[in-house]
Order: sequence, then structure tokens, then C-alpha cells
Amino acid sequence: MKLATFYAESGERVGVVTGEVVYDLAACAQAAGVRVPGSVQAILDGGKDALDAARRVIDGADARFAKPLADVTLGAPLPRPGKLFCLAGNYASHIMEGGGNFAGKEKMTPHFFLKPWTTIIGTRQPIRIPPASTFTDWELELAVVIGKEGRDIPAAEAQRYIAGYTIFNDISARELAYRQNLEAQAGDKFFDWLIGKWPDTFGPMGPWLTTADEIPHPDQLEMKLWLNGELHQNANTGQMIFSPAEVIALLSQFVTLHPGDVISTGTPAGVGHAKKLQLKPGDTIRGEIQGLGVLENSVESLA
Repeated sequence: MKLATFYAESGERVGVVTGEVVYDLAACAQAAGVRVPGSVQAILDGGKDALDAARRVIDGADARFAKPLADVTLGAPLPRPGKLFCLAGNYASHIMEGGGNFAGKEKMTPHFFLKPWTTIIGTRQPIRIPPASTFTDWELELAVVIGKEGRDIPAAEAQRYIAGYTIFNDISARELAYRQNLEAQAGDKFFDWLIGKWPDTFGPMGPWLTTADEIPHPDQLEMKLWLNGELHQNANTGQMIFSPAEVIALLSQFVTLHPGDVISTGTPAGVGHAKKLQLKPGDTIRGEIQGLGVLENSVESLA
């Protein structure tokens, strides 16, 4: 099942995508006399029972509650997740294209950082580059959506905690200009890297959440990204250093995971900084991961 958030006159609605149409889940449920939660987050909070109820409603849905996808404005499937974790350096190819050394998995631990939910936008919504970002870049990533609360989760059991998957683009300000007249201080380089991940709109997500039952092999998905029609990233999720299960196991040693939390699992080689090619107003960026749809965004200036 593909769960989407879309916009109508009444505000955010939950949709279920089937082929080239999206069904209004609440309208279908009302017609069937069934109660279903009113957001993707609420469905995840409701666990298996809520997901099963949504499936039953859609299985018997009336076509009059379906809208062509082309006519619908989609938001991110989870516009305001509780926690949004991202991995840095989870593909050897990306480490090396940035000038780093891949020492081998056995000598590494996953490195995480958080992005605020204010970074999140949906497909077809614009990335807006702030004046302080002097080099803005892309990072196509597979994102894992948590469906069950857990702490200290063994890797062997991690799959049971995954509700589904979506596409995430970890937009990054590689270079910043906001305090040129100050002397350098300890920690500046790391903080600049971190704050470069935080600007509004720097977290395109979508186009929908595909439930885990439809993605039996998340470690075998082709992933591609195009800038203005030119292919720049072409990889496979099987090239990750740390699998989603291993990532969940480590993260849950420190943080309780909740339904609707999102973990974006890092990007492969092909980012712009390695090619001295940056995002600029007027660009269009398109990311695709096998079985998860297409995430496409235009680029604008915030100024």
C-alpha cells in the first residue's frame, strides 16, 4: 500500500495511491461506514490494525473517490515526523568522492545527525536556497519509516519495526557565508557542516510511503538522480555500508524509536560538490528509487 498526504480545500488528507490515481481514504471510509485515522502519522500510530483497516477500505473503494495523481498536490507523506535522522558516509563511494578514506566496515560506526521537520517538503514543491548557502548540493537517499515503538532493538528483529520506505533528498549547504568577519573558533567546521543541513525546504520527501510488505528486498533497489535531465547518481541500496537493520539496532541503543520516525540511510557517489556543480535557481532535480516512485523538485532563491 502506498500512503500519501495530499491537499484539498479542507486541508491535509490521507490518500492511497493505486496506479495513476489516489483515493481519498477518509471519503472511502465514510462511504463504507468504517472509521480510519485521519493522517499518515495517525495510521502508523494505530499499528497493524489501522493499516489493515485502510487496506480493507481501499479494496472495496468506489472509483468516484479517486482523483488522477496529475491533478493532486502531494505533500510529504509525513510532513512533521517526530524525529528525522540522517546518516553521513554510509556509502564507500560517497566517502571517497569527498576525499575521504574508506577504512572498512569493521573499523567504523554509523554517524548520525538530525534535521528539523521544517526542512521537509513534498514532491513538486520548491527547494528554496537561502542567501547564506553559497554551494547547495543534493543527496538521494532511501528513508526508512518506523512503525512500532522500540528501544535496544536487535538487528535480527529490526524489520518488524519498519512500517515502510520513502525517498529522501538530503539537500545540503556545502559552503556557507554568514560570519566572514569573525575569527575562526574551535568547532566551526563541524557546526557549519551541521547547520548546512538545517535550512527550510532542505528535506524533500516522498512522493508517498510504500509499506514494507511491498518492498521485500530493500537492499536491492536501484536509485538514480537527475539534474536538469542529466543523470548524476546511479547506484543500488545494496551498496550501503550499514543496513537499515544495523542502523536501527545502533540508534535504538540511545534513542527510543516511535511510529513515524524517519531514518534516511545516506547517499552514494554522484553529489554535485565532487563535480563542482551546485544547485541554482531554475534547476529541476529528480530522484527515483525502485518501487518507491519519483521525487521531483524545482529550485528557487529564497532572497
